[in-house]
Amino acid sequence: MSAWLALIVIILLAATLWWLWPTPLARLFLTLDQRYGRLRAQTRICNDIQWHYLEGGHGEPLVLLHGFNADSSHFCRVSRHLAAHFRILAPDLPGFGLTPSGEIDSFRVEDVADRILEWLDELGIHEFYLGGNSMGGYIAVAMAKRAPERVRALWLLAPGGLHTAKLSAVLEEVADERHNPLVIRNQADFRRLVDYCFVRPPWIPGPLARHLSRRAGSNAVRSQRMFDAMRYDSQPLEELARELSTPALIVWGQADQVLHPQGASVLDELMPNSTCLVLPSIGHLPMLEDPRNVAESWLSFTESLARETSSVPEG
Repeated sequence: MSAWLALIVIILLAATLWWLWPTPLARLFLTLDQRYGRLRAQTRICNDIQWHYLEGGHGEPLVLLHGFNADSSHFCRVSRHLAAHFRILAPDLPGFGLTPSGEIDSFRVEDVADRILEWLDELGIHEFYLGGNSMGGYIAVAMAKRAPERVRALWLLAPGGLHTAKLSAVLEEVADERHNPLVIRNQADFRRLVDYCFVRPPWIPGPLARHLSRRAGSNAVRSQRMFDAMRYDSQPLEELARELSTPALIVWGQADQVLHPQGASVLDELMPNSTCLVLPSIGHLPMLEDPRNVAESWLSFTESLARETSSVPEG
């Protein structure tokens, strides 16, 4: 009888954690995802910001920047296929994930780029490969514009910041001054944004979905301020990318509803050393929806750059 009682207590405890107190289970799921991606959590204080970031792998540094209202965990699945080739560094950007915004008074993309470069200085990393999704791709281009000698190549996964590309379904809502789908207030907003981001949404455990939606909802006012600073007060991506000579692989999902896939051709025409890849039946987060193929495209791109460099005669 005592065994049955113990089983009932365990079931009730699990149900309580699953439905009423999701944070411990959410953290467990995130830790398991990090281990799957061969990453480990780290912290480093730089200019009064306590940066939380994921690190793992071996080789030359590859810095990966997440999108708006996301965090470093968005790169866990793709990093599993890259960790044998690169030392991966994926920070939670200030105001997202576990990195607080602190006393930051400007979220213009150029200022965020400067803070990341300072954080990399703190880590002793001068030269690196640089990738980013959505907002992270926008910041990555700003970093390459400000410090081109430091960025070996760019990996741009549906980058934000374009003003001349056709409006996506999400940005049409923003332009019509309806609720911004990228600013999450509750779990319904979270589920709606997931539907916008994927063609085939991955399974997100209930506790993790509730944890992420609550975390985002508690920062909704600040998130709107950050979005406005990047959308309206920052240099457009067109200005940052025009004639930028850094080699770049542009990857976009053909079914992206957050940033229109026409942006791939707009950006490709601006950057003289770019390669463009549009993936059929993929949404806004290709590194989550198709991590193996996305990783292989980056490995192939960097290998081709290495061959080109080695074939150039000295002198």
